[in-house]
Amino acid sequence: MGPTTKEPVFSTASGVNGQVTKRTNASSLLQASEPTLIIIFAWLGAKAPILRKYSESYRKLYPSSAQLVLDSDPVRFWKPASVRERRFELTVRYLEEHISQRPDGHPPRILLHVMSNGGVCSLVDLASAIRKRGLRAPSGIRCAIVFDSAPAPGTFPIMHRAFTAGTRNRLIKYLAIAFLLSPIYAFTMLIAILSRSPRPMQGEMAALNNPGLLPWTSTRTPRMYIYSSGDRIAPARAVEEHAERARAAGFPVQMVHFGRSGHVAHARDDPEKYWGSVKALWEKANIPAGIELCRL
Repeated sequence: MGPTTKEPVFSTASGVNGQVTKRTNASSLLQASEPTLIIIFAWLGAKAPILRKYSESYRKLYPSSAQLVLDSDPVRFWKPASVRERRFELTVRYLEEHISQRPDGHPPRILLHVMSNGGVCSLVDLASAIRKRGLRAPSGIRCAIVFDSAPAPGTFPIMHRAFTAGTRNRLIKYLAIAFLLSPIYAFTMLIAILSRSPRPMQGEMAALNNPGLLPWTSTRTPRMYIYSSGDRIAPARAVEEHAERARAAGFPVQMVHFGRSGHVAHARDDPEKYWGSVKALWEKANIPAGIELCRL
């Protein structure tokens, strides 16, 4: 593998950081079998050292692929859509350059790795920002989507598990639920009812099954759901129901079950199975002809 170059970490309007990492092989030529860009949508509260492990695993799989890692915004639900979209202004600019200026002359190949509901929200907000900018995709883009521990409905039990997952102290968890999460959730639900808006995660989950979510997606874009029966934040049945709706909408769907592994812990518990499944999905998406080609 050749040199690795990194663009400076950039901060969005909300203060949430993203990092663009570019890697090239010794000949500076991107391998035709690899994605030109991998976008990792992190889960809520993801720690940088853990995210680096995912980035490094992708580097081993696809050493010449560029990477874009996007953090999750913990207060995203209580921000207006315009603020959510501004968070991704720099990301959209980067994507615009990536898909319009290919040095090898070939269409881009984009792999999306979406982790937990935090990653789902980031993907949906990025898609909204892309539509607002009017970004168009060139013909022939190939892409695939990995959903890890996602999606799940925004019920109170699921949301409180997600927000307190990194807290082991029972007293702190109790205080957080009683004085922070409960009032905020009740207020959010009240606003949703009065404004007749979708409940938390309802609109986001529906958006994932919109063929035109991104300029380069369609019902021919393959997707894979990585999930388990031991995940208490993204229950297996919720993931399976969403996958069933995706199949009904015409998407090519793969399901990979990881037994009793925990939330976003599947790669840690069985890395060989995890990354082997990701590689197989991308090979399916990278077939030059057939249903795996994204929208032309």
